[in-house]
Amino acid sequence: MRKAVVISFANQKGGVGKTTTVSEVGENLARVYNKKSIDDRH
Repeated sequence: MRKAVVISFANQKGGVGKTTTVSEVGENLARVYNKKSIDDRH
């Protein structure tokens, strides 16, 4: 079983594009690895 890789995006201020960044990175990782799991918690 492979270990999961966790990538975290954080900023103290809101409205800086974290959700957009997470979705773009997730989309590109899915293209490369054919799988993804995104958790956008606030």
